[in-house]
Amino acid sequence: MPPKLSGAIGCAMWRRKAGNTIGEAKRNALVFLEETDELIRKAKGEQLDPEQQILSLMPDREQLKKDMDREGIDLHEVIGGFTREPMYLDDIGTPNHRYVELHELATGVLDGTAKPPKTADDLITLATLLKGPAVSTRKEWERHLEKLMEHSQRQFITALTREDALAYRQHLLSTTAASTTKTRLRFLSGLFNVAVDEGWIDTNPFEGLTKRIRSKATVKEVVRLDEADKNWYKLPKHHQLLWHILRWSGSHASEAAGLRWEDIDLDNGTISFKAHETRPLKNVFRERVIPIHPKLMEIFKGVDGDSSGLIFPWAYNPKRARWAEGMHWNDILGVSPKATRDWAASCLRMKDVNERTIGKLFGHSPSKTSITGVYGSVDIETMRRALDQLE
Repeated sequence: MPPKLSGAIGCAMWRRKAGNTIGEAKRNALVFLEETDELIRKAKGEQLDPEQQILSLMPDREQLKKDMDREGIDLHEVIGGFTREPMYLDDIGTPNHRYVELHELATGVLDGTAKPPKTADDLITLATLLKGPAVSTRKEWERHLEKLMEHSQRQFITALTREDALAYRQHLLSTTAASTTKTRLRFLSGLFNVAVDEGWIDTNPFEGLTKRIRSKATVKEVVRLDEADKNWYKLPKHHQLLWHILRWSGSHASEAAGLRWEDIDLDNGTISFKAHETRPLKNVFRERVIPIHPKLMEIFKGVDGDSSGLIFPWAYNPKRARWAEGMHWNDILGVSPKATRDWAASCLRMKDVNERTIGKLFGHSPSKTSITGVYGSVDIETMRRALDQLE
């Protein structure tokens, strides 16, 4: 509890049994968080909005029905106790959409069909507990949900309709590329599937919204690094070692940018890609040990590095929890950081290195349809012979 509110609440911390299984604990954790938020709201003197006030009647709806019958009041009078919204917008009886929503909610409370509203924060919290995403992925969820709620002008994700989802898709299509639209809609569909599975909503408003979106297929051309190899020294000095690592390892820019000095083993000639607090890896296959290319070994031996700690602390953006963004290498070298990975893959394939070895070097997830399965048989010496062919 916030220190300033612990007096009003009566304590600063309490313990509760979350459940007998991991599943129970994950679900109960969200309930406990909601209870905590409610206590904080009351301690701050915050007022519940009309929806929350109406829903607060749910546990006592049977008594409410009896009281309404005994006192001869109808549902309109009950709603009037929570809001000043008029039933009609004018003298000719134009329905007030806001009042209609509250009336439908109150009706649902009385007949037992109403569900407590859930916010975007509720959904993010639940999805995080269930899926355990990387920090950067959670921030992407938050960003896309925030933009959706702002566009739809909805307070609760449980109030969002199919029409809201269609309108948001139209907004994205008019403001972003088709491929970007599809990516954002997939993020949202995945999150709302969590709400469906939890029983918060009956259907996913974003289900199938990407089916008819056609993005232009692009044919990748082999981008050689000849000119970049001549001009890498034009990069800012603190970028140059990162260039060499990317150039001779084929790793992702975010993976290499998050390396620590202790991940570099010059004695055994290896680089270890391991997850850490600010640089989680996407999946178990990204966590790997690869050989150091001879040309990169020469570079490392000429570097006076620390014995521990991040090699490129400047490359981390804490606001987005991302590594190696906005380095603008294309302006200087004519290629992006990703071009080094693309070239490494193209080069090794042209040398007839098998896909299993390339997959192990690059941290690819094995195809589910592949007959070869996982990469267990690719040892470090096999990878070393393959990587030595990179030019």
